[in-house]
Amino acid sequence: MDNKRKKCVTFTYRRKRYYFYGRTMSEACEKMLRQKLFIKNDGEWINNSRITLEGYFRQWEQTRTGTVKQSTERTVFMNFKRIALCETGEGKTLGKTLLRFIDKTMILKAQKQLAAKVSSASVNNSVSLLKRICDDAVTDGILVQNPCVRIKALKRIEPQARDTSHRALTKKETRIFFRYAGKSHYYDLYQFLINSGMRCGEAAALYTDDVAGGFIRVRRSVTRTSSGYRIGDDAKTTAGIRDIPCTDALKAIIMRQRPALTESVEYCGRSVPLFCSPKGKLIIPSNVDTDIRKICKIAGIEPFTSHAFRDTFATRAIESGMNPKTLQEILGHSSYGITMDLYAHVMPSTKVREMKRISITDIPH
Repeated sequence: MDNKRKKCVTFTYRRKRYYFYGRTMSEACEKMLRQKLFIKNDGEWINNSRITLEGYFRQWEQTRTGTVKQSTERTVFMNFKRIALCETGEGKTLGKTLLRFIDKTMILKAQKQLAAKVSSASVNNSVSLLKRICDDAVTDGILVQNPCVRIKALKRIEPQARDTSHRALTKKETRIFFRYAGKSHYYDLYQFLINSGMRCGEAAALYTDDVAGGFIRVRRSVTRTSSGYRIGDDAKTTAGIRDIPCTDALKAIIMRQRPALTESVEYCGRSVPLFCSPKGKLIIPSNVDTDIRKICKIAGIEPFTSHAFRDTFATRAIESGMNPKTLQEILGHSSYGITMDLYAHVMPSTKVREMKRISITDIPH
Protein backbone atom coordinates (compact mmCIF):
# COMPACT_ATOMS: atom_id res chain seq x y z
CA MET A 1 0.00 0.00 0.00
CA ASP A 2 1.23 3.50 -0.84
CA ASN A 3 2.50 5.43 2.18
CA LYS A 4 0.33 8.35 1.13
CA ARG A 5 -2.76 6.19 1.80
CA LYS A 6 -1.54 4.96 5.20
CA LYS A 7 -2.01 6.63 8.56
CA CYS A 8 1.09 8.51 9.69
CA VAL A 9 2.43 9.72 13.04
CA THR A 10 5.72 11.49 13.72
CA PHE A 11 8.01 12.58 16.52
CA THR A 12 11.12 14.74 16.56
CA TYR A 13 14.37 13.88 18.32
CA ARG A 14 17.31 16.31 18.26
CA ARG A 15 15.89 18.25 15.34
CA LYS A 16 15.33 15.12 13.26
CA ARG A 17 11.79 14.05 12.42
CA TYR A 18 10.84 10.36 12.39
CA TYR A 19 7.79 9.05 10.41
CA PHE A 20 5.76 5.93 11.19
CA TYR A 21 3.04 4.45 8.98
CA GLY A 22 0.26 1.95 9.57
CA ARG A 23 -2.99 0.75 8.12
CA THR A 24 -4.70 2.33 11.11
CA MET A 25 -3.70 5.14 13.43
CA SER A 26 -3.36 2.64 16.28
CA GLU A 27 -0.87 0.57 14.27
CA ALA A 28 1.16 3.68 13.38
CA CYS A 29 1.24 4.81 17.03
CA GLU A 30 2.32 1.36 18.19
CA LYS A 31 5.24 1.41 15.74
CA MET A 32 6.23 4.86 16.93
CA LEU A 33 6.17 3.90 20.61
CA ARG A 34 8.32 0.82 19.95
CA GLN A 35 10.80 2.84 17.89
CA LYS A 36 11.05 5.62 20.47
CA LEU A 37 12.99 3.25 22.66
CA PHE A 38 15.72 3.12 20.03
CA ILE A 39 17.31 6.42 18.97
CA LYS A 40 20.07 6.77 16.39
CA ASN A 41 23.15 8.45 17.86
CA ASP A 42 26.35 9.00 15.84
CA GLY A 43 25.31 6.37 13.31
CA GLU A 44 24.39 3.70 15.88
CA TRP A 45 21.02 2.76 17.25
CA ILE A 46 20.97 3.01 21.03
CA ASN A 47 18.47 1.12 23.16
CA ASN A 48 17.01 3.98 25.20
CA SER A 49 14.90 1.54 27.18
CA ARG A 50 18.16 0.55 28.90
CA ILE A 51 19.62 4.03 29.30
CA THR A 52 20.41 5.21 32.83
CA LEU A 53 19.99 8.73 34.16
CA GLU A 54 23.76 9.24 33.89
CA GLY A 55 23.78 7.93 30.33
CA TYR A 56 21.00 10.24 29.26
CA PHE A 57 22.68 13.20 31.03
CA ARG A 58 25.84 12.66 28.96
CA GLN A 59 23.75 12.80 25.77
CA TRP A 60 21.85 15.82 27.10
CA GLU A 61 25.11 17.64 27.90
CA GLN A 62 26.48 17.09 24.39
CA THR A 63 23.56 18.98 22.88
CA ARG A 64 24.44 22.00 25.06
CA THR A 65 28.19 22.07 24.50
CA GLY A 66 29.22 25.37 22.97
CA THR A 67 25.86 27.00 23.68
CA VAL A 68 26.51 27.90 27.33
CA LYS A 69 29.44 29.32 29.27
CA GLN A 70 32.00 26.93 30.75
CA SER A 71 31.17 28.18 34.23
CA THR A 72 27.51 27.29 33.58
CA GLU A 73 28.51 23.82 32.37
CA ARG A 74 30.45 23.32 35.59
CA THR A 75 27.50 24.45 37.73
CA VAL A 76 25.15 22.10 35.86
CA PHE A 77 27.60 19.22 36.27
CA MET A 78 27.92 19.82 40.04
CA ASN A 79 24.14 20.09 40.49
CA PHE A 80 23.63 16.85 38.59
CA LYS A 81 26.44 14.99 40.37
CA ARG A 82 24.92 15.96 43.71
CA ILE A 83 21.57 14.31 43.01
CA ALA A 84 22.93 11.45 40.87
CA LEU A 85 24.92 10.15 43.87
CA CYS A 86 21.83 9.86 46.07
CA GLU A 87 21.06 6.27 47.07
CA THR A 88 17.88 4.54 45.95
CA GLY A 89 18.44 1.33 47.90
CA GLU A 90 20.31 -1.94 47.54
CA GLY A 91 23.57 -0.11 46.95
CA LYS A 92 22.30 1.68 43.83
CA THR A 93 22.33 5.38 43.10
CA LEU A 94 19.85 7.53 41.21
CA GLY A 95 22.40 8.11 38.45
CA LYS A 96 22.79 4.36 37.83
CA THR A 97 19.04 3.80 37.73
CA LEU A 98 17.31 3.21 34.40
CA LEU A 99 15.76 6.53 33.42
CA ARG A 100 12.32 5.07 32.69
CA PHE A 101 12.17 3.47 36.16
CA ILE A 102 12.76 6.71 38.09
CA ASP A 103 9.62 7.76 39.95
CA LYS A 104 8.43 10.39 42.39
CA THR A 105 9.30 8.27 45.43
CA MET A 106 12.94 8.03 44.38
CA ILE A 107 13.20 11.75 43.83
CA LEU A 108 11.61 12.59 47.18
CA LYS A 109 14.07 10.22 48.84
CA ALA A 110 16.97 11.93 47.05
CA GLN A 111 15.61 15.33 48.05
CA LYS A 112 15.54 14.26 51.69
CA GLN A 113 19.11 12.91 51.53
CA LEU A 114 20.39 16.15 50.02
CA ALA A 115 18.54 18.29 52.58
CA ALA A 116 20.58 16.62 55.32
CA LYS A 117 23.86 17.60 53.62
CA VAL A 118 23.50 20.86 51.72
CA SER A 119 21.43 24.06 51.75
CA SER A 120 17.82 24.13 50.60
CA ALA A 121 18.88 26.32 47.66
CA SER A 122 21.38 23.66 46.51
CA VAL A 123 18.74 20.94 46.86
CA ASN A 124 16.25 22.95 44.82
CA ASN A 125 18.85 23.64 42.13
CA SER A 126 19.57 19.92 41.73
CA VAL A 127 15.91 18.92 41.62
CA SER A 128 15.14 21.74 39.18
CA LEU A 129 17.93 20.51 36.89
CA LEU A 130 16.58 16.95 37.06
CA LYS A 131 13.15 18.27 36.06
CA ARG A 132 14.66 19.96 32.98
CA ILE A 133 16.46 16.75 32.02
CA CYS A 134 13.29 14.69 32.43
CA ASP A 135 11.31 17.22 30.40
CA ASP A 136 13.65 16.57 27.48
CA ALA A 137 13.42 12.82 28.10
CA VAL A 138 9.63 13.10 27.69
CA THR A 139 10.13 15.04 24.45
CA ASP A 140 12.55 12.34 23.27
CA GLY A 141 9.97 9.67 24.01
CA ILE A 142 11.97 7.87 26.71
CA LEU A 143 9.61 8.92 29.51
CA VAL A 144 5.83 9.00 29.32
CA GLN A 145 5.65 11.74 31.93
CA ASN A 146 8.04 13.77 34.07
CA PRO A 147 8.33 12.28 37.60
CA CYS A 148 9.50 15.66 38.97
CA VAL A 149 6.35 17.57 38.07
CA ARG A 150 4.71 17.30 41.49
CA ILE A 151 7.89 17.67 43.54
CA LYS A 152 7.67 20.86 45.62
CA ALA A 153 10.72 23.01 46.24
CA LEU A 154 12.04 23.11 49.79
CA LYS A 155 11.39 26.23 51.84
CA ARG A 156 14.47 28.24 52.63
CA ILE A 157 15.46 27.80 56.29
CA GLU A 158 19.02 29.10 56.11
CA PRO A 159 19.90 32.74 56.83
CA GLN A 160 19.82 35.08 53.86
CA ALA A 161 23.11 35.40 51.97
CA ARG A 162 23.33 39.09 52.94
CA ASP A 163 23.62 37.97 56.58
CA THR A 164 26.31 35.32 56.00
CA SER A 165 28.60 35.18 52.96
CA HIS A 166 27.11 38.44 51.63
CA ARG A 167 27.57 40.44 54.81
CA ALA A 168 29.37 43.73 55.09
CA LEU A 169 32.11 44.14 57.67
CA THR A 170 31.80 46.80 60.31
CA LYS A 171 34.56 49.38 60.50
CA LYS A 172 35.81 47.73 63.67
CA GLU A 173 35.91 44.27 62.04
CA THR A 174 37.76 45.74 59.07
CA ARG A 175 40.45 47.26 61.27
CA ILE A 176 40.90 44.07 63.28
CA PHE A 177 41.05 41.85 60.20
CA PHE A 178 43.74 43.87 58.42
CA ARG A 179 45.73 44.16 61.63
CA TYR A 180 46.03 40.36 61.72
CA ALA A 181 46.23 39.88 57.93
CA GLY A 182 49.52 41.76 57.60
CA LYS A 183 51.62 38.62 57.14
CA SER A 184 49.26 36.96 54.64
CA HIS A 185 50.46 36.55 51.05
CA TYR A 186 47.03 37.84 49.99
CA TYR A 187 47.15 41.04 52.06
CA ASP A 188 47.38 43.30 48.99
CA LEU A 189 44.62 41.33 47.28
CA TYR A 190 42.33 41.89 50.28
CA GLN A 191 43.11 45.61 50.23
CA PHE A 192 42.43 45.67 46.50
CA LEU A 193 39.06 43.93 46.83
CA ILE A 194 37.75 46.16 49.60
CA ASN A 195 38.85 49.30 47.74
CA SER A 196 37.49 48.30 44.31
CA GLY A 197 34.37 46.21 44.97
CA MET A 198 35.63 43.58 42.52
CA ARG A 199 34.94 39.88 42.88
CA CYS A 200 37.90 37.74 43.90
CA GLY A 201 37.76 35.83 40.59
CA GLU A 202 37.84 39.09 38.64
CA ALA A 203 40.88 40.41 40.51
CA ALA A 204 42.66 37.06 40.09
CA ALA A 205 42.10 37.30 36.31
CA LEU A 206 43.62 40.80 35.98
CA TYR A 207 46.76 41.31 33.93
CA THR A 208 49.03 44.28 34.30
CA ASP A 209 47.91 45.72 30.98
CA ASP A 210 44.33 45.74 32.27
CA VAL A 211 45.39 48.79 34.29
CA ALA A 212 45.73 51.75 31.96
CA GLY A 213 44.67 55.38 31.56
CA GLY A 214 43.61 55.65 35.20
CA PHE A 215 41.12 52.77 34.94
CA ILE A 216 41.04 49.09 35.82
CA ARG A 217 39.48 47.20 32.91
CA VAL A 218 37.47 44.20 34.08
CA ARG A 219 37.11 41.84 31.13
CA ARG A 220 37.34 38.29 32.47
CA SER A 221 37.15 36.15 35.60
CA VAL A 222 38.61 32.96 37.02
CA THR A 223 36.08 30.22 36.33
CA ARG A 224 35.75 26.61 37.39
CA THR A 225 35.21 24.17 34.54
CA SER A 226 34.87 20.38 34.51
CA SER A 227 38.64 20.18 34.08
CA GLY A 228 39.51 22.63 36.87
CA TYR A 229 40.10 26.35 37.34
CA ARG A 230 41.18 28.65 34.53
CA ILE A 231 40.92 32.28 33.46
CA GLY A 232 37.74 32.51 31.40
CA ASP A 233 37.35 34.24 28.08
CA ASP A 234 34.80 36.71 29.41
CA ALA A 235 33.36 38.22 32.56
CA LYS A 236 30.77 36.57 34.77
CA THR A 237 28.00 38.52 33.03
CA THR A 238 27.73 41.06 30.21
CA ALA A 239 27.31 43.83 32.79
CA GLY A 240 30.47 42.54 34.46
CA ILE A 241 32.57 44.01 31.63
CA ARG A 242 33.35 47.45 33.02
CA ASP A 243 36.00 50.07 33.79
CA ILE A 244 36.67 50.99 37.41
CA PRO A 245 38.42 54.31 38.20
CA CYS A 246 41.82 53.68 39.75
CA THR A 247 41.90 55.60 43.05
CA ASP A 248 45.06 56.57 44.91
CA ALA A 249 44.54 53.64 47.28
CA LEU A 250 44.30 51.21 44.35
CA LYS A 251 47.32 52.75 42.63
CA ALA A 252 49.40 52.26 45.80
CA ILE A 253 48.38 48.57 45.97
CA ILE A 254 49.20 48.02 42.30
CA MET A 255 52.57 49.72 42.66
CA ARG A 256 53.41 47.40 45.56
CA GLN A 257 52.43 44.40 43.45
CA ARG A 258 54.35 45.44 40.34
CA PRO A 259 57.19 47.91 41.02
CA ALA A 260 57.84 47.97 37.26
CA LEU A 261 54.62 49.88 36.72
CA THR A 262 55.12 53.51 35.79
CA GLU A 263 53.77 56.45 37.75
CA SER A 264 50.70 56.53 35.49
CA VAL A 265 49.99 52.93 36.47
CA GLU A 266 50.78 51.57 33.01
CA TYR A 267 52.96 48.53 32.63
CA CYS A 268 55.82 48.74 30.14
CA GLY A 269 56.50 45.36 28.60
CA ARG A 270 54.98 41.89 28.66
CA SER A 271 51.66 41.58 30.45
CA VAL A 272 51.65 39.36 33.54
CA PRO A 273 49.00 38.54 36.18
CA LEU A 274 48.59 41.33 38.69
CA PHE A 275 48.00 38.89 41.56
CA CYS A 276 49.15 35.29 41.97
CA SER A 277 49.21 32.50 44.54
CA PRO A 278 52.14 31.96 46.96
CA LYS A 279 53.58 29.53 44.38
CA GLY A 280 53.25 32.05 41.57
CA LYS A 281 50.26 30.31 40.01
CA LEU A 282 46.60 31.15 39.36
CA ILE A 283 44.69 32.26 42.45
CA ILE A 284 41.91 29.87 43.42
CA PRO A 285 39.07 31.75 45.20
CA SER A 286 38.37 28.85 47.57
CA ASN A 287 42.01 28.93 48.76
CA VAL A 288 41.63 32.64 49.45
CA ASP A 289 38.52 31.96 51.55
CA THR A 290 40.45 29.35 53.53
CA ASP A 291 43.15 31.93 54.28
CA ILE A 292 40.50 34.44 55.38
CA ARG A 293 38.93 31.94 57.78
CA LYS A 294 42.32 31.28 59.36
CA ILE A 295 42.90 34.99 59.89
CA CYS A 296 39.40 35.44 61.36
CA LYS A 297 40.02 32.62 63.82
CA ILE A 298 43.26 34.21 65.00
CA ALA A 299 41.67 37.66 65.14
CA GLY A 300 38.63 36.38 67.02
CA ILE A 301 36.02 37.72 64.58
CA GLU A 302 33.14 36.01 62.81
CA PRO A 303 34.44 34.27 59.67
CA PHE A 304 33.48 35.52 56.22
CA THR A 305 34.38 34.95 52.57
CA SER A 306 36.19 37.19 50.11
CA HIS A 307 32.79 38.34 48.87
CA ALA A 308 32.38 40.29 52.13
CA PHE A 309 34.99 42.77 50.87
CA ARG A 310 32.69 43.51 47.91
CA ASP A 311 29.74 43.98 50.26
CA THR A 312 31.78 46.22 52.52
CA PHE A 313 32.84 48.38 49.57
CA ALA A 314 29.20 48.76 48.48
CA THR A 315 28.05 49.63 51.99
CA ARG A 316 30.80 52.22 52.54
CA ALA A 317 30.00 53.69 49.12
CA ILE A 318 26.32 54.15 49.98
CA GLU A 319 27.21 55.59 53.40
CA SER A 320 29.53 58.05 51.67
CA GLY A 321 26.71 59.24 49.44
CA MET A 322 27.64 57.54 46.14
CA ASN A 323 24.91 57.60 43.53
CA PRO A 324 23.31 54.11 43.53
CA LYS A 325 23.29 53.97 39.73
CA THR A 326 27.03 54.69 39.68
CA LEU A 327 27.57 51.98 42.28
CA GLN A 328 25.62 49.52 40.12
CA GLU A 329 27.97 50.10 37.19
CA ILE A 330 31.11 49.90 39.32
CA LEU A 331 29.96 46.58 40.80
CA GLY A 332 28.96 45.29 37.36
CA HIS A 333 25.32 44.46 38.07
CA SER A 334 22.70 44.21 35.36
CA SER A 335 19.97 44.92 37.89
CA TYR A 336 19.67 47.97 40.13
CA GLY A 337 17.66 45.85 42.54
CA ILE A 338 20.55 43.42 43.13
CA THR A 339 22.85 46.29 44.03
CA MET A 340 20.50 47.79 46.59
CA ASP A 341 18.86 44.66 48.03
CA LEU A 342 21.88 42.40 48.32
CA TYR A 343 24.93 44.61 48.63
CA ALA A 344 23.97 48.00 50.04
CA HIS A 345 23.73 47.05 53.73
CA VAL A 346 22.71 49.69 56.22
CA MET A 347 24.72 49.61 59.41
CA PRO A 348 22.91 50.21 62.75
CA SER A 349 25.05 53.29 63.40
CA THR A 350 23.96 54.71 60.04
CA LYS A 351 20.30 54.17 60.92
CA VAL A 352 20.77 56.00 64.23
CA ARG A 353 22.54 58.91 62.55
CA GLU A 354 19.90 59.24 59.84
CA MET A 355 17.02 59.04 62.34
CA LYS A 356 18.53 61.92 64.34
CA ARG A 357 18.37 64.08 61.21
CA ILE A 358 14.57 63.84 61.11
CA SER A 359 12.79 66.77 62.67
CA ILE A 360 8.99 66.69 62.95
CA THR A 361 7.73 69.92 64.57
CA ASP A 362 4.05 69.98 63.63
CA ILE A 363 2.95 67.44 66.24
CA PRO A 364 1.51 69.09 69.37
CA HIS A 365 2.94 68.00 72.73
